[in-house]
Amino acid sequence: MINFYTEKTHSNETSWLNHLTHPIRAFWGDGTNDWNKWEDNFAFYKDYFNIVESVKQSDVGFLPLTLNYYVNNDKLKLVDKMADLMRRNGQNLFIWVDGDRLINYDNPNCYFIKYFSDSRSFNKNEIIQPGDLKEDLLFKYFDGKLKKRKKSDMPVLGFDGIAKYPALKLLGLIAKNSLNNISDKLIKKKIKPETVFPYLLKRKKLLDQLEQSPRIKTRFRLRDSFAKGTIGQNGQARKEFIDNIVNSDYIFCFRGGANYSLRFYETLCLGRIPMFINTNCKLPFDNVVDWKNVILWIHANELDFMEEKICDFHNSMTNSQFIEKQKYCRELWVKYLSKQGFIKHFHDKIKQSLSSKSFD
Repeated sequence: MINFYTEKTHSNETSWLNHLTHPIRAFWGDGTNDWNKWEDNFAFYKDYFNIVESVKQSDVGFLPLTLNYYVNNDKLKLVDKMADLMRRNGQNLFIWVDGDRLINYDNPNCYFIKYFSDSRSFNKNEIIQPGDLKEDLLFKYFDGKLKKRKKSDMPVLGFDGIAKYPALKLLGLIAKNSLNNISDKLIKKKIKPETVFPYLLKRKKLLDQLEQSPRIKTRFRLRDSFAKGTIGQNGQARKEFIDNIVNSDYIFCFRGGANYSLRFYETLCLGRIPMFINTNCKLPFDNVVDWKNVILWIHANELDFMEEKICDFHNSMTNSQFIEKQKYCRELWVKYLSKQGFIKHFHDKIKQSLSSKSFD
């Protein structure tokens, strides 16, 4: 068990539902009357961590709310103060970062747990966590039984998600992004704005390119608004999304507003092989998982040769190897990328660092 210190005075309970970090939520709840419905889903955190009342009793500090809360509410001084408290006691502060925007904040005594980073500028105090799946999709939809696909002569590539915008909405988004970027250059903001041209334009171009291939069977459903089903708000859309994954060999995974793809993790969870287009994305556990040999990896300079890459990858496997690859994708998700898997390795890494005096 790792003892962590945190502070309950940073916000009132009304902010907990959207911002309280998951390890702390296991001890405090989420500030709502419905917490008892979700409490069991967070109980496993208590197998690894114990909350203490004093820094003198702790091994590390956990900032109670996501960094986004402090930025949005102009409370970064609370972060600085807690980081300094931990430093003076020879301990590090761990900070969770939420959302799709980069936050311009750093502190040498802090480690930042985030969903994405740029592999070219990755810092040693960054920890990449998997995309936040609210549930194990294989258990929810298929009673935990992997639906193995036999290898066909032609690779089947799936995608279900946002890849187009109505023209007026797109123009409005570009105009908004342009103004935000100009403003950011004049007044450096804590939250980095989106790129002027949204990445969905690139996504649509690549999907159109793939759909023209006579050597690939595509199963694409292009939506013009965020697929609410992917977060469980629309039962039919959610079913279509899941069916698209399990009835395909490979799933097209390309970044959205942030430099990562939640679809990548959903694909692995369901035992399918991501077709991952690398945009200098930092994947979790890349020091122990050889991602380039696990998934269908497309470098940015190979976009003109996607058809060849897909077909070569598909044809390199026998039927038994293809099925084993599906099983391995699922096993990787369980071991490293599920909430329990990530937290176990996160805990073990902290434990190791307490002995070696280094988290690197």
